[in-house]
Amino acid sequence: MPISSVIIRTDGRRTQEIAEYLKTLKEATVSEIHNENIILVAETVSRTQDKTLWEDIEKIPGVLQCDLIYHNFEDAEGLPYE
Repeated sequence: MPISSVIIRTDGRRTQEIAEYLKTLKEATVSEIHNENIILVAETVSRTQDKTLWEDIEKIPGVLQCDLIYHNFEDAEGLPYE
């Protein structure tokens, strides 16, 4: 199970709106909101789902940048990408 943590930088006007949306995602936990930054932790079932989640987050209107700060996938070794 890949576990990742990212800092999501927003345009500042939509930070709360984006955070509320992210809270609805079953694989995501919003850890902290500070100014235009949202710290998010995700637990996904596969590397493909992990990658798809971050790509989808980057497409949210108002998201400027998504930086990976931690990634653990050691127990995902041997898991299929799908």
